Parts: sequence; structure tokens; C-alpha cells
Amino acid sequence: MSSPDLEPDCEAGCAPPREIAALFGHDAALAQFDTARRSGRLHHAWMITGPKGVGKASLAYTAALQLLAGSGSPDSARQKVRAQAHPNLLTIRRPWDDKRKRWRGEITIDEVRRVPDFFSRSGGEDGWRIAIIDSLDEFNRNAANGLLKTLEEPPKQGLLFLVTHSPGRLLPTIRSRCRQLELRSPPVDETRDWLIGTHNVTAEMAAAASALASGAPGRALALLQSGAVELEKDVRALLDRLPNWDGRASRRLAARVSTKTGESLRPHLYASLARNAARLAKENARSGQAPEAWLDAWKSIQNLEREAEGVYLDAKQAALAAFAHIESAARASRN
Repeated sequence: MSSPDLEPDCEAGCAPPREIAALFGHDAALAQFDTARRSGRLHHAWMITGPKGVGKASLAYTAALQLLAGSGSPDSARQKVRAQAHPNLLTIRRPWDDKRKRWRGEITIDEVRRVPDFFSRSGGEDGWRIAIIDSLDEFNRNAANGLLKTLEEPPKQGLLFLVTHSPGRLLPTIRSRCRQLELRSPPVDETRDWLIGTHNVTAEMAAAASALASGAPGRALALLQSGAVELEKDVRALLDRLPNWDGRASRRLAARVSTKTGESLRPHLYASLARNAARLAKENARSGQAPEAWLDAWKSIQNLEREAEGVYLDAKQAALAAFAHIESAARASRN
């Protein structure tokens, strides 16, 4: 096995960003890049920022295609990009760990060294050479420092698209050398209507996904396709029964995310439980009740998720432990 079907820049049920043909909600950002391209004064590094799932990587590929097509056939360039076979395009993502049979948790200096090698080699096609890095948030410190040399000495007819969810956490020396394209999530109701019109989903499911994703279209679609919207609905139904605790329902939910097919739902379960614990802490505080038990549950679930990922805890036992934190907080609030 060389790598799984699901790529590191792609969520379950969604097409890889390089295959997205039509962007939603980002006409202004794409027009900004197109104006710079037509001016003949194209900056060598573009940092594309915005919340996860808003379409940053998809915009990077769309903008790259404007340059790679050149005076030739856009369809030919698009086919090569989709097949990951365009000689003038390099994509840097988290590499596959063949020993552990999983994507690595970070982008290392070895991956970043491919960027200057790519820009310096001969061959390929005439025109622009483009590197897409998705994402800077997954760089370790050595990788971030290694990127600086390329940013400080931009190659001729070379361009970088740097995707990031959290630009404020990056080295100032990286941010200062890039021109920024900031993507914002469309309004929740617009994303809802887009889902209804393009992906054949009910209004109820589209509204739930859009709200859960705060309007980020790619994130909303991923939540729908993965089953996370149904999972969120079931978690909320379980918590709405509090202070009564339904142990059978919690065990069913834990079992759902513990199978191979439910693997993609695990982070959604932890996120849902933590989010609802924080919600209940706020509700308790507003009603004059002590919020500490729910705050402790919120922190414990977040820590548990990191531990489960880092030391490979049994998936079902980790999920049951997360529910145990919720049950403990409910018991403490009741007493």
C-alpha cells in the first residue's frame, strides 16, 4: 500500500482541491489576482488565508491554471493538473508515512527542499513554474526556516501559493514577503442555498451543515458527505436528554466512529462534544449555576483528542472516555 484513497488536502466525500472547477463565493479574490496577472507585475508569493474549508487550496489551483494555460489549451493544462502530471506545477503537502500507513502530522524540511530544486531545474514546459504549499500551518520550524531562502530570492517566472488557516502564527519574515489574499466565508444562508442548488440535499440538512461550518462551503460539504451532520444531530439529541444519561446511545455513537469506515468521523465527534461542553458551560454561567464541571469536560475532551492521535489509543475506548467526561459533568451539575 503506497497511500490511501483520501489525500492529505481532501476531506472524506469531497473532491481534491485541484479538481474543483467552479469556485463559490470568491470572485473578488480571484479578480484581484487576475488584475495583478494582467498588469505584468505579479508578486512572486501569494499567501491565501481564511478559515478551513473556505476554498483556499481550490483558489490556488484556479489561479495557477490561469498562468499554466498561457497561450495554450486551458483544457490540456487542467487535465495535467488534475492528473498531478503538469511538469511546471509542484504541490507540497504532508507526506505519506509508509511505515505507519498514514499521512505524517507535519511538513518537514525534506519536503520544502523540493521547492528550490523544482525552480532551478531545466526541462518542463515554457512559462511559469508554480509551487502550491498546502498548508503552512503544518510546517515544523525547520521547514518554515527553509522556505525563507526561496522567498528571499524569488526565481524568475516562479510563483508560490502558500495556503494557511492561521497566518498570525507564522514567522513574520514569511508573512512580510507575501502578498495576501484573504478569503472569507459566505453568509450561512448563501452557503445553504449553494448546497441545495448544486449538491441535491434537503433544505434542513443544508442549513445544518452551513451553520455547523459557519458558512465555509467546502467545510459544509465535507460535513454533509462524511456523515458529520447526522452525528452532530445525534450528539445534540443525547445531550438534550440531560440530566438523564443514555448510556446505550453514547455507546452506539462511540461504536459508530470506531470502525474503519467511521474513522473520518472521530475528529467530528470530539469537536462536537467539546463544542457542546463549552455551550453548556456558558448556559450554566448565564443561569447563575457553576460552569466549572463543563469547562473541565471541555478541556479534558480536547486533551483526549490530542492523546488519542499521538499515542494511538483504542478508538472506541477513547470515544467512550470522551462521553464519560460529559456524563461526569452532567452528574456534577445535577448535584
